[in-house]
Formats: sequence, C-alpha cells, structure tokens
Amino acid sequence: MARYIMIIVLGGMFTFGISNITQNSTVNMGTQNTVGNFSFNRAHDIASSMTDILLLRLANDFDYRVETEMSEDLDGGEATYIVENTFFEGDSLVKVKVAAEYNDVTKNIITYAQKPTDGWVPPMVRGAWTANGDLNNTISDMFIDGRDHDLSLNIIPYKGVFGVSTSTDFINLEDAAIGGTNNLIDYPMTFPEDPAVIEENYDWDGGFPESPDEALGLPEGTLKAAAQTGEYGSQYLLNPDDDIDNDLTFPLSGVTYIEITDGKDREIKLQQNGNSGILVFHNDDTNSIVKGIKYDKGTSDGLLTGLLMTDYSFHHHINVLGSIVMLSPNLETSKSCKGNKDHWAYYSSEAIGNATETVAEITGLSGTVGYGFGKKRVHVKYTFE
Repeated sequence: MARYIMIIVLGGMFTFGISNITQNSTVNMGTQNTVGNFSFNRAHDIASSMTDILLLRLANDFDYRVETEMSEDLDGGEATYIVENTFFEGDSLVKVKVAAEYNDVTKNIITYAQKPTDGWVPPMVRGAWTANGDLNNTISDMFIDGRDHDLSLNIIPYKGVFGVSTSTDFINLEDAAIGGTNNLIDYPMTFPEDPAVIEENYDWDGGFPESPDEALGLPEGTLKAAAQTGEYGSQYLLNPDDDIDNDLTFPLSGVTYIEITDGKDREIKLQQNGNSGILVFHNDDTNSIVKGIKYDKGTSDGLLTGLLMTDYSFHHHINVLGSIVMLSPNLETSKSCKGNKDHWAYYSSEAIGNATETVAEITGLSGTVGYGFGKKRVHVKYTFE
C-alpha cells in the first residue's frame, strides 16, 4: 500500500515537473517572439528613417552620393547604406540601399529615385495638348503626340501622356494625326486616332486651373514676377503693340509673360532659333486672345521648347516640344485652320522640366512632389522591402 502511494506521489511530482517545464518553455517562447517582433519592427523603423534621411540629403545636395558603404547609429541600432547612380527599368536613377540592424535582426529597404532637379512636370499637364474647353477646331490638322520625347525627338517608351486632354467632348474635326500613351501603352500618331489617346470630359476636382501659376502649382503672381526679373532672358510685356515681335528680344528663354488686358487680339511671330522656356499669354479674367502664333521662316526654325500657356489662342503655326495648355473654357468653335500638317506638338517631360527648373532657379519655388526643403524635389519611383 505504501509503495502504491509513493508511486502516485512520485508520478504526480513528475507530471507537475513536466507541466511546469512546458509552461515555462511556452512563456519563454512567447517572450522570445515578443522580443523578435519588437526587434523586427525597430529594424524596419530604422531602415525607413535612414532612407528618409538620405533622400532629404539628396534633395538638399543634388550631387550627394555614397558609393562605398557607410554606417550610422540610429535609434539604438545601426544603419548601413549606399547612395549611387544606377539604371533600373530603363531609367537612369539614384539607388538608395539601406540595411538596418537591431538586436541581431536585419531589415533591408531599396529605393530608386529620379535624379533630383528643381524642374517638374505639373500634374495638370495630362496631354500634349491640355485644355479647359473645346479643342475640336483649335488643334487643326497638325501632328499631336503625347508619347514622351527627349530633346532630340527620340521617343521614351511608356512614359508619356494623352495626346489630347480636355474638359469637354472631343471630335477630331480637322483630321489631326494624334498619338500618346495610356496605361503604359504607346500609340503612334494616326488619323483616325486610337480612342485610348484622347481624354475627354475629364473631371477636374476643384475646377480647372484659372491661371498659369495655379496650373504649375505655384503661388499666384510667381510667373509674372519671375518674368519681371529679367533673369535667364525672362521678359514681361503689358498690352504690347500689335506687332509684339518688336517689343521682344529673341530667342525667347526663361519666362516670357505677356499680359493682355485691353481686349485687343494679338499675334506673335517667333524670330531666330532656340526659343525656349515658358511662354504665357494671360489676364486675370482668362479672356486674352492670341489670334496667331507663327514664326519668321527667314530667321527661325519655328520651334518652341518648353511650355506654351494661353487663355485662348488659334492658328498655331509653330512646333512645340513640351506641352500646350489652354486655360479659357471659351475656345474656338467656328473657325477652321486647315493646311497645318507641317507643324506638330510633341510632349516632352525633359523640355517641361527644363522650363520649370528656370522658374525654380529664379524664385526658389518648385511645384513638384517628393522630398526636399520647402517644396519637395526628389521623386521616388520604386521601393522594395
């Protein structure tokens, strides 16, 4: 009997011991998991914070690169990083690679950013030709291409915009050849155009921009003030003579701001080669009228590289590498402009970026999105964790 009781007691003690060991093991595993999760989250936070810090450094110093691995202590851990030029997905980008370590846990984040510049492409530039009104008569029979082009007219695949973007219905009355990019698919210029390259009845949340400044994401008066500085060849005219050419210095560059408040129609004829920058015709009521934008065939190649921004304009007998933006809702609906097949409007993010960069250089302001002091100037394209 005594032996039986002893066996029961010893068995109970053994069972309790096993149970206690199992419970302690469970508690220890739970503690380890908690510590592991905390360490992972902290390592992730350190990697994210270091990435943000490096992007800010890049925004403040466009030449900032770290081609040999460096390490810094951060939030109780260590972040090792490189910042180098690279090619990814066909783009020349800046690669920011961070490996963060905390309590023997490592987290890696790789970010690819566009090479920083003060220039930007305004989000409202949704087409090679973007307008707040009916473009059916205005575009004439010229060639319009929303595919992205470099300054040598080479096409940059998959990076473009619509051929035409408008707040109203669109009918290609003048037989223009139109191409563009939609959903990363490039469409060549054709007539009839592929419907994919036309954006009509676009819903501008908050309304279509009413001024060139608003269109570029800048405070009101910025472009006019930039033009009045005269920097980078900028020029400002208020109600110039009918023959605007006599009042301007060519080739155009920087910001050329022509304010028309007297109700008279104007016409401009480009002189010389190398016209570039941002060419604006505007007034506060968005009703200035430019009846012709042409060029002197004896002195000029007829090319404007950058942004053409008008309230109302017609007879666009020039070539534009960049984009055209028209602000007035009351565009031409009756006149015709046939015989313009020797001219074109090609979208170019590079040309637009160069034009807006000049504004940033003059004013210290930028309308882009990304990282950087004040307005942000480094655009992140890809992030991998």
